[in-house]
Order: sequence, then C-alpha cells, then structure tokens
Amino acid sequence: MNIVEMLLNYLDFLDIIFILAVILIIFVTFLLLLLHWSILNVKPTEDNKIIKPSKKMTKENNTNKQFHEIKVMEKINKIEIKGFYKNETKDNENKFILSEKTENINSISDKLIKNKNNVRDKNEELSIMFIESLSSLNSWKNNEIENQIFKETNWNLEKRENENDKEESLVYQYVFPQPKIEDNASYITIPISSSHSSVDKNFDYEDEEEQKEKLLSSYKLGICRIFDFYEENKLKSNIVKEINDKYYKVYSQGDPDLIKQKCRKETIPENYNEIVDKFKKEGYNIIGFSGKKMKINYVQSQRIERSKCESNMIFIGFVVYKIIYDDFKNAYS
Repeated sequence: MNIVEMLLNYLDFLDIIFILAVILIIFVTFLLLLLHWSILNVKPTEDNKIIKPSKKMTKENNTNKQFHEIKVMEKINKIEIKGFYKNETKDNENKFILSEKTENINSISDKLIKNKNNVRDKNEELSIMFIESLSSLNSWKNNEIENQIFKETNWNLEKRENENDKEESLVYQYVFPQPKIEDNASYITIPISSSHSSVDKNFDYEDEEEQKEKLLSSYKLGICRIFDFYEENKLKSNIVKEINDKYYKVYSQGDPDLIKQKCRKETIPENYNEIVDKFKKEGYNIIGFSGKKMKINYVQSQRIERSKCESNMIFIGFVVYKIIYDDFKNAYS
C-alpha cells in the first residue's frame, strides 16, 4: 500500500481539497515573490533606463506651464463686478444684517478723508474697515480680479522705494484714497503717483492747492505685514496701520464659507447664507472680507502667529463679481 492510498483511507474528500488549496496558495505566493525580486534586480540598459529630467528641462516645462496659464487668463473678456455688499448693524443693535444694496465705495472714501477724526458709530466703522480691506488686500501680488477690485476703490498705491528711511521702511507700501475737490459743482479727480506728488498747475488758487495738499496727507494706510494665499490656508491677509492711528488692523479675504469660520458668530448677519446662495445660483462668484483691531506694536506685528491674526474676526462684507470670457472654447483651451 503506497502513501497516497494510506492518505485516502484516513482523509475524506473535503480534507483533500483543503490541502490541495493550501499547497496551491503557497506555490503562487512563491512565484510572485520570485517575480518581484527579479524586477528589483534588473540592471538598467539603454532600453529600460529611467531618464531623470535635467534642470534645463524642468525650467522649460515650468516656463511652458506659466505660458499656458497666462494664455488662459488673456481669454478673459472682462470682470463684471455686480457690487459691494457691506455688513451693518440692525437698528443700532448688536444684531448684524448684510445689506442687499451695493455700497458706493467712492462715497465711503470721501467721508473717510473729510471726517477722519470724527467719532463714528458702528456702521461707519464697518464702512471704513470695508474700504480699507478692499484697497489694502487687492493692491499687492494681485491677479486680474483683484486689479479690478482695487481699480473700483479709486485708491492710490505708493510703494516704498527708499528702504533706508527709518519710518517708511517699516511698511511694504501705502494705500490711500484719491481725493476729489468740488469746483463749480463738478468733481475733479486728482491723480497721484505718491503722497508727496506735485499738484496740478492748472489750478490757479492757492487755497485750492493747500486744500489738495492737506487732503493728500490726511490719510495713509501702511501695509506692515503680508500673509499670502496658499493651499493649506486659502486666505489672503495683511496687517495694516493708518499713520496717525494707535491701532493696528488685520484684514482677510477669501471664500465666504472660510471667512465665516474665522469670524465671531455674533457678527455673522442673519441673512448670510441666504445672500450667498442667491448670488451663487445667479452664477456669480463671491469674495468674503473680515477684519479686526489689535492692540500691538510694530515688533509684535512682525512676530505674531498668523493663526492668531486670522481668528475671532468681524465679518465686513462681500464683493460679488462674474468673469466674462470671449467664448467657452477659447477660455478653456
């Protein structure tokens, strides 16, 4: 009697099937391990050699990528800003409501210049914070959308050129309103390249020139620190200070849902979600804005953690806009 006959006498049919299955699994596993080992030990030849991109190739690829991105951006026909919608207090209470009418940004700037030192109520403070956030956040490292927002504010940008200046080197740049002088019932816009630029020689009256110079130096908002947008924190923020103010301020802009998370609950308007949903259904994009005052000095403003700046904020308002392309095919080619 051989070994096979002995096993058949002692084992039933199911036991035999089980043993054969185990042997098959072991055999297949061994073959896979052998195949894996052979692949790892294959020496590269001219045919299977892995070619790593050189620095030159990488640079060319990055250049091509940038060109493609620029090419897509050039297909934008225009950016239509529907309006600026400001947060405001309801009936002088602590409850907030988002205005359903677009704000006149130029009128806010005019009031800011003329009534700089006056005592303001909550709604006036929110208006000032709104215009400051719009102008300061959209004046640096801006894209086409932010360029348009900054243009709508009618503010000026003054970059620091002399870094050896002890006071002026503390800020990256200044932004300030473009003043308007009333002359014969019409407003004349004064273009400014810097806060110390010469006045227009077409004005003959000395009192008008003095008035313009006074307006030019009446309000300058210095951008002291920048927190740029990146994937892990999809906000753009900065720390600013008006030259004659004792407080520093932090402003942020970004997706309305993210801005909402950064703000104190009591400052979120009752109709926040309703307004956001309404504009999104109409095909518009929305940028949310938030801000707060901080009792810090310049050294502290440079050392404070970003997370502390972008928390416990006040909701300020929205910018609602739509990107209009030349046509669908060109925009996404």
